[in-house]
Amino acid sequence: MTTFRDIRRADRALTEDQTREILARAEHGVLATVGADGWPYAVPVNHVLCGDVLYFHCALEGHKLENIAHEERVSFCAVASARVLPAELSTLYESAVAFGRAALVTDPAEKRRALEALAVRFCGEMTAEAEKTIATSGARTAVVRIRIERITGKAHRSA
Repeated sequence: MTTFRDIRRADRALTEDQTREILARAEHGVLATVGADGWPYAVPVNHVLCGDVLYFHCALEGHKLENIAHEERVSFCAVASARVLPAELSTLYESAVAFGRAALVTDPAEKRRALEALAVRFCGEMTAEAEKTIATSGARTAVVRIRIERITGKAHRSA
């Protein structure tokens, strides 16, 4: 049974739609996994939100994939904006946290769609260079899918 905690600062809680918008807009996020040795591992990745799924790409082997093979449950945090207000001892921010289950994408069609979605997100369109890179490097690239089970967001937008 999964027990998720309520947001402590409920006055800063966002709706699911607002939270998804932050997650979609953030330049990168931080993936948190747990390894077989019990140690947590958090690493920044570029991502794209497609409905109830987050995708990111990575090498065909490494720490992230080893941890996901051990434990599919992950969390993913993204901050869309942050500005420190030294005089107020505060920070303005917009953040999202997603919880879900991660898996390596094995279906070639889904993998291609995810890589194209990442290209469009970061290039603004499916460029010829992106198409070429997917065609030539796609086989040497892993794509991970996180099926979102819970998502929460918070913001402090004015001092």
